[in-house]
Amino acid sequence: MLGSRIISTILLSTSLLAVSSPLVGELAATIPPIFLYGFSSQTDALGIPYEEVTFPTTDGLILRGWLFPAGKQDAPAIIYAPATSRDQRSGLSLVRPLHEAGYHVLLFSYRGHGRSDGNRTGFTYGAKESKDVDAAVSYLHDARDIHRIGAIGHSAGAASIIISAARNRHIGAVVAVAPFATLEEVWETNRPALIPKFVLDLTMRFSEFRKGFCRCDVRPQDLIARISPRPLLLVHGSDDRRITQEQAYHLFALAERPKQMWLVEGANHSEVRNPVLDELIPEIIEFLDESLIGGSRLAVDPFGVGEDIAVENQAPQQHLATLDARGWQRSTVGF
Repeated sequence: MLGSRIISTILLSTSLLAVSSPLVGELAATIPPIFLYGFSSQTDALGIPYEEVTFPTTDGLILRGWLFPAGKQDAPAIIYAPATSRDQRSGLSLVRPLHEAGYHVLLFSYRGHGRSDGNRTGFTYGAKESKDVDAAVSYLHDARDIHRIGAIGHSAGAASIIISAARNRHIGAVVAVAPFATLEEVWETNRPALIPKFVLDLTMRFSEFRKGFCRCDVRPQDLIARISPRPLLLVHGSDDRRITQEQAYHLFALAERPKQMWLVEGANHSEVRNPVLDELIPEIIEFLDESLIGGSRLAVDPFGVGEDIAVENQAPQQHLATLDARGWQRSTVGF
C-alpha cells in the first residue's frame, strides 16, 4: 500500500512538473528586463541629442521611447523592433551609424516593456507587438511628418515588423533578422524532448487565453508576400537553433520581389543580432539607402547580387561567400 502511494505521488508530481514547466519557462522567457525611471546613462553616452517621446496605440495604451532626430527634418527614419524580453535599449548599438548616415532613429518599448503602459507578463510574440510597431509608424508619419520609414527587427521583433508591414504601407523597407515562420513552429522547435506535444499545445492555449491573443495572428509566412513591392531583406544565422534555416528559407521563398536574404555562417540566434548586425550595419545602411532614398553610398553592391536574388523552383544555393576581417562568413542565399 505504501509503495503504491509513493508511486502515485511520483507519477502525480511528474505530471504536474511536465505541465507546469512549460508555463514557467514561457513566463521566464518573455518577461521584460527591469527599466528604471531616469535611467539615461547609455543614451547620454552616445553624445547624440535625443527626445523622450510618447505615442498612443489604437487600443488606448501609451508607448514610450527615444527619438534621435536627423540633421534634416525631411530625412528618412528607421524604427527598431526588439526581440523577446528586450526593450528600447537593445537598439542603442545601431543608433550612431544610422544617425551618422542621416537617418532619424526611433527606439521604443513594446506594451508592458520599458516605461510603456501594459501588462509585463503579456508578451504575444507579435500579435499585439505588431500593433505597437503600427503605432510607432503612425507617430513618425502623422505627428513628425516623416514619410520615408524603414524598420529593423530581430526575432519576434522581425516577425512583428513583417506582420505590421503587411498591413501598413507607410513602412517602405523591412530588415528582418532571424524571423520565424509561425508561432507553432518556433514553439515546436524549442520544445524540450521530455515535454510531450500535447502539453506544449495546452501551454500555448493557456498562454493565448491569459494574454488575449490568437496564434493564428502570428504567422509571418501568411503575410510576408504582402510587403512587395517594398524591399525586404532577411538576415539569418547558419547556427541558429531556435529558428531554423528551413524557416528562413521558407519565408524567403514565400516573399515576393524585391527581396534579399543573407545567411551569416557560424552565427547563432543571439549572435546574428549582436555582434553580427552591428558589424553588418554599413551594408544594412546601403540597403536602406537604395530602398528609401533611391541612391547608393557605395560604388558597388557589397554582396554583388543587386536588389533581387530569387531563382525560382531550385534548392537553396550560395551565390556569394566572403570572409570578413572579424571572422563572420556571409553567404547570400537564393532560391
